[in-house]
Amino acid sequence: MLLSLVLVAGLCAPTPLLAQDAPKLKITPVQKEPLTGQPDKEVVALIVEWPPGSGTGLHTHPGDEYTTVLEGEVVGRKEGAEPKTYAAGQSYHNEPGVVHEANNKAASPAKTFNVFVVEKGKPISEPVKK
Repeated sequence: MLLSLVLVAGLCAPTPLLAQDAPKLKITPVQKEPLTGQPDKEVVALIVEWPPGSGTGLHTHPGDEYTTVLEGEVVGRKEGAEPKTYAAGQSYHNEPGVVHEANNKAASPAKTFNVFVVEKGKPISEPVKK
């Protein structure tokens, strides 16, 4: 009951309360292993939970990113291209250095399984400053 009141109060609140930061992604590491035959690279696997309205912002990866949507929908957009919606069961690939972003624009949560092949010691992702 209290939760319902809080939700209703939030919806009826003045605009400044509605202009809060977007929800944060929940990232759960699943695996991190050396890439066989390439000692300078590693494979990193993650589960990413996407609350409604969440997103990555523009970023790049120093290696390949392979993503499969497990639940819900994720909208991906590579710089200079139209956005594309990926539903549960669909996959996509982002090449190294490509500026892109992904968002959950739906009213329900989404979940993805992400695999990165990157150089050891480098961050998986770098934000793009505009």
